[in-house]
Amino acid sequence: MKKEYKCILFSPFFKYVKGSIYKEVSNLDPPLGLISLSAFLNQRGLDTMVYDFNVEINSNDEINTFLDKLNEDFDLSETIFGISFLTPYAYSSYEIAKKLKLKFPNNLVIAGGAHATFMADEVLNNGNIDVCVRGEGEYSLLEIVQNKELWQIDGISFIDKKNNRITHNTERERIKDINELPFPDYHLLNMEKYEPILGSYRKLPGANIITTRGCPGNCKFCSKSFGYKISFKSAENIIKEIKILINDYKVKHINIYDDTFTLNKKRVIDFCNLLLKENINIEWTCFARIDTIDFEILSKMKKAGCYQIMYGVENFNQEILNDLSKDIKVEKISEVIKLTRKVGIVCRVSVMVGHIHDTWETYKNNIKELKRLKPDILVSSIYTPIPGSKLYTWAKENDRLLTTDWNKFAGNNSVMKLDYLSQEDVVKQYRKIYFDYYYNIPFVFRRIKRINNFTELKSTFRAFIYVLKFIFKKPYF
Repeated sequence: MKKEYKCILFSPFFKYVKGSIYKEVSNLDPPLGLISLSAFLNQRGLDTMVYDFNVEINSNDEINTFLDKLNEDFDLSETIFGISFLTPYAYSSYEIAKKLKLKFPNNLVIAGGAHATFMADEVLNNGNIDVCVRGEGEYSLLEIVQNKELWQIDGISFIDKKNNRITHNTERERIKDINELPFPDYHLLNMEKYEPILGSYRKLPGANIITTRGCPGNCKFCSKSFGYKISFKSAENIIKEIKILINDYKVKHINIYDDTFTLNKKRVIDFCNLLLKENINIEWTCFARIDTIDFEILSKMKKAGCYQIMYGVENFNQEILNDLSKDIKVEKISEVIKLTRKVGIVCRVSVMVGHIHDTWETYKNNIKELKRLKPDILVSSIYTPIPGSKLYTWAKENDRLLTTDWNKFAGNNSVMKLDYLSQEDVVKQYRKIYFDYYYNIPFVFRRIKRINNFTELKSTFRAFIYVLKFIFKKPYF
């Protein structure tokens, strides 16, 4: 007898789009959201599987063959299918939905993730999706799999077949304590296939974890699937998850993928103290807000194995920072970058180009400040109105959107009308900022000085070549 699955979750196949720096320097991240959902359902005896098409297939042309093989191996007659939707890769998700509906017309197909949350009408009007799960998915998906009536399930949107209309149910209340959730089902993935972005590690294998949900920040360009309310995993639970990754997958490096790991100073200190107390030999990186950092927390993090911190600086012009609603001062940015380098933690900063009020003068000022402060790693993206963000609403209401081709919303295209820069200017700045910052003698000497093992030497060389290729490739519009 064939095994039955209550639910199968798919992560879409994608390739970083032309003109993106990530096409050159990124490897592959595991779909943490899906293996967290599967763990929740499997814990309740509802057999659930996850397939990451970035690992399972080589192109979307192979989806049908893959589904045929699944249908041969398992009884899928009553399986519910779920697909993750992120805006830049929405068309790949739609492709999965189309092929699922053709092959399994009577099965329920669900969409989740940021794009399904904020663009539920568009997703449902596609014709191949039955339900959108908005925001936090565990309990909404559980109730769907348990065959609860759709109109009774909070946090979903669906097509009411009685009147062929889209119904948006009440928002679901957030999970109060995420420590009650099981650890992600890492064992459902081929963990050896995943590798962090170049420059973020010195040792391999590496793995990603998420220890918070939500973000209280007001940044205009962010979309918040989990909202503004922040919930934290305890320091003890983070340690337990890291031990699983070390013991089961021989992991030597952890990327903490929270929007802002350092929001709760006491939790960070407790986490660092536990790492030290239990003598856990692991290097780790995280994202942090400039206004959550001081010398005490940096010193403790360094002592506990923190290798690198990423700061969302975005611009060194105070008026632009204010418009972004970053709630930080240029002077504080300078102070924190200097402190981070002083304690010996690799300082990685992001600086965006293509803000509404950006000019070539603001660009030159950003380069000047970067060269003065000497962060170890610079990453850049183009200011992009992602659905769900305040920026998207503003751009749409003010006729600033140039396209809704979601393939162009990966942070590498100019998709808004700006006050002072053309689309060509913005893409030129996006490429030029890497050349202006990285390809000079002082930076090269600093980078060589920081190399301390062969893995880092190899990744540094690869990054140098890949970024050079990116800079001189033909622009993509």
